[in-house]
Amino acid sequence: MTAGAERRLAVRARQLTTSSSDDLEPLPDPDELANEDEHRRHEVLQDLRLELHAISSILADAAVGRTLGERPSYPPYGLVRSMHSETRMLVSDPEAVQEGSIPGFLELGKALVDTTVFHLDREFHRYRHSDKAWMIQRLEDLLALFRIGAGPLTKSRMRDGLSFVYGGLHFGTGVCVQLAEVMSRLLDAFPEATPQERTAVMARSIRPAYRLAAHNIDHVIFAYKNLQAPGSGPTTWMKAEPFVVQTSEDRPWRIDLEDHDLVGPKPISVTYDTLGCPARTSPSGGSSAIAELWGWTVELAHELELISPR
Repeated sequence: MTAGAERRLAVRARQLTTSSSDDLEPLPDPDELANEDEHRRHEVLQDLRLELHAISSILADAAVGRTLGERPSYPPYGLVRSMHSETRMLVSDPEAVQEGSIPGFLELGKALVDTTVFHLDREFHRYRHSDKAWMIQRLEDLLALFRIGAGPLTKSRMRDGLSFVYGGLHFGTGVCVQLAEVMSRLLDAFPEATPQERTAVMARSIRPAYRLAAHNIDHVIFAYKNLQAPGSGPTTWMKAEPFVVQTSEDRPWRIDLEDHDLVGPKPISVTYDTLGCPARTSPSGGSSAIAELWGWTVELAHELELISPR
């Protein structure tokens, strides 16, 4: 995502927060759009992508804000791991989990995903019963247009509004936990660094998360896979080689990715401007949802003593 695209997305999101359904242009009819030739359909959808991502960024921002605001009532290690991630549905309040249920980064990742979707579901419910209900309907109507001609991966992600926003937050949460794990391993090369110092280094190392979140849906999964260790599966982690620990006076200061193309040879042709993950841009002009998730991940990893020297 270019700086110009990010600014346009933020401006459009701020416009929508003060808009009503009467302020919006009518959307094309899905059946009529489906009958257009591919070039014309591409032009129409290109113009609508900014609005799609802007509405999604508003909802992602609100969901993360709700998640962080309700930490005392719903701590991330207080949720039962269930089928939340697979079904995108939460039918009842989760029960408390016994203390000590998060012994490692894998369990932390699962708990954070559950926590995020738990509050996202409730944020969608709040919007549907407010004067901003039009925003949920507009998101659904936009996704109906973008599913036309989409590939299986994209179409699955865009099957409904909750799935679309959830996909970005799920990926963002998972990436944050994976990055925290690999950074913790990298800092083992500095055994004299205290847990507090290691935590501070990681807290200022958000750039890798932003870089991954800058890619379009079609490419981000390839960037992510290129960072995985050989033979990666559901419980394996990022390899350390693409990262570099930047130092100041021989002390670790920040961790970043080496300067190279994360995606590599493009497996899918780029036909749309890159807008990245909606959670990368804050409609309020403040800290983005990705930044908030990163800060919280590092904070929790410190609390759970996962960043301690090993």
